[in-house]
Amino acid sequence: MKQNNNGDSAANIQNSLKQYTVTFLPFDISIDVPAGTSVLDAIKKAQLPIKATCGGKGTCGECLIRIISGSYRPRPGTKLSQQVISRGYSLACNTQINDHLTIELPQFQELTIQGTHNSVFFENRKHQLSGIYKLNPLVKSIDVQLPVPNLEENYSDLTRIKRALRKMSGIETVRCSYPVLQTLASTLRKNRWQVSIVLSKFGDSWLIIDIRSPKAQDRIYGIACDIGTTTVALQVIDLSNGKICYSVSSYNQQLKCGEDIISRINYARTPDRLTELQHLVVLTVNTLIRSTTEKLEISPQDIYLASIAGNTTMMHLLLHLDPRYIREEPYTPTFNQIDLISARDIGLNIHPDARVHLAPAVGSYLGGDITAGLLCTPVPGDDHQISAFIDIGTNGELVIGNREWLLGCACSAGPAFEGQGIQCGMPAAEGAIEQVSFEKSGSIRYKVIGNTKPKGLCGSGLIDLLAELFIHDYIDRYGKFNECKVNHKLVETDSGIGFLIEEAENCYWGKNLTIAEKDIANLIRTKAAIYSAISLMLKYIGINSSQINAFYIAGGFGKHLNIENAIRIGLFPDMPRENFHYLGNSSLVGACLMLMADENRKLVNDIAEKMTYIELNSEPGYMNEYTGALFLPHTEMGLFPTVKSIIKR
Repeated sequence: MKQNNNGDSAANIQNSLKQYTVTFLPFDISIDVPAGTSVLDAIKKAQLPIKATCGGKGTCGECLIRIISGSYRPRPGTKLSQQVISRGYSLACNTQINDHLTIELPQFQELTIQGTHNSVFFENRKHQLSGIYKLNPLVKSIDVQLPVPNLEENYSDLTRIKRALRKMSGIETVRCSYPVLQTLASTLRKNRWQVSIVLSKFGDSWLIIDIRSPKAQDRIYGIACDIGTTTVALQVIDLSNGKICYSVSSYNQQLKCGEDIISRINYARTPDRLTELQHLVVLTVNTLIRSTTEKLEISPQDIYLASIAGNTTMMHLLLHLDPRYIREEPYTPTFNQIDLISARDIGLNIHPDARVHLAPAVGSYLGGDITAGLLCTPVPGDDHQISAFIDIGTNGELVIGNREWLLGCACSAGPAFEGQGIQCGMPAAEGAIEQVSFEKSGSIRYKVIGNTKPKGLCGSGLIDLLAELFIHDYIDRYGKFNECKVNHKLVETDSGIGFLIEEAENCYWGKNLTIAEKDIANLIRTKAAIYSAISLMLKYIGINSSQINAFYIAGGFGKHLNIENAIRIGLFPDMPRENFHYLGNSSLVGACLMLMADENRKLVNDIAEKMTYIELNSEPGYMNEYTGALFLPHTEMGLFPTVKSIIKR
């Protein structure tokens, strides 16, 4: 008996010492962990981002994973239905590792965001752009055939290249990067003096950043990237013809460190945490680069130029710069414009000598996402009319003006319209409800991106839902449920009483799709922040909304932003609907224009220098405006005559 006990103990010890390999996608990171380790602990060991508000108790349901391969046994929990578990989903905190596993972190899988555009968008709108729609990038590839050196003509290899470039293309001033110089002799001789030379322009001179086989001449690409607080979107562009080859988006992995800009700035107060934030945003971009290059079957080394737009804080974190002074009075960023950045400097996984252009910021909270986005509008080039441009993301950034003057500001809107902080919220990706309407019978009609079972609601769907609840008197002007009228639609949720949008059996996650009063309150605060910024800016200029000739809207809402419903909830001023124009992800489009033509990079710099920035943090009237907007649609119903007439009816 004693021997058996010893044998059992030995077996248990041996089993506890057994190691299993776990691979995490989309990061393609593998680690070895002891048998019995929870997946949540393995994710933390791999230093990968995942949310687990409950601390691993299995009550929040945030640490969702999907097992791609390997056997596992999840503990059943109330947060996941059997329908979802059958698809391979589990909670990281409730899953032990007793096999080699490949695990997908769904939160960071690529998203097919609806706000991105292809080349057709440029063709259809090229006459409305301030930016120039043509191909004139700062990099190009030239094939040269060099004469073989001999005793009579034994010039240096570099001199022979400079002479050939001068003769073929008229380029007078050429420099050579040190990495190219290190392999120049062997590359020329290996290719028998016929090579493709990749040059990057710096002012009036050109820098040789690569020398390749002439067969590689057509493989010259660039990336345009919009780094948002919540999502990151990226496009690969063929710089030989201007074609957009692929578009992809994902969540910004910095989300685990805070959902908004202020929380990220606070998180970055120690050097280690600043380094972590920089690592996470670069990891996000590099994951998208790897995904796109694999699909296109090209090498990341064939990407020779990058154009990046984002708010001021995101650009500071990308460059590993302390952002604390952005939020401390007098709100001074380290930089607004900067040119000489290479991929090597920040760790982008493209050609190390690729030049990286950042769209210039104007102030602490008015960033390159706005200056780049203005390229997609006629606003900076309009001689007569006054127009407005707003980008609604985690920050709401607004510009009003024309060719003669531009006035800009920003407000902390929060990520509600991007799907964060809302129980039923999600980005405008597959499975998101993007349109909602109520029938007279009380039934709800909706449209889902991708025609799948609904997973949640994106920004346009949330705006529709809030407007429909208000117009049908299911909620009052404070956002509280009118229980006597909507009682048949109210159900218990984790956040209290909620309105039932769709029943569990018809939803992707196998649980009721609902919106609670606290979610409605969050949406009202978000729309109030945006409207109050618009209202204050109009008063600052001394005009009213009727004097705005065009109102351009950008953001990741999806394709179906309903302007009527946006006005009904008090998000936008009550003005003629035909004056509103939805642009989608204008920051990404602007970055793409900057990538394709150097003239656009110069134009964006001019826009930034011309603009006057109003710091709302120091404007005493802003809180009064904000307080007035914390109702549906506003405390002053006279500001919304069309909504007032609907309510009377």
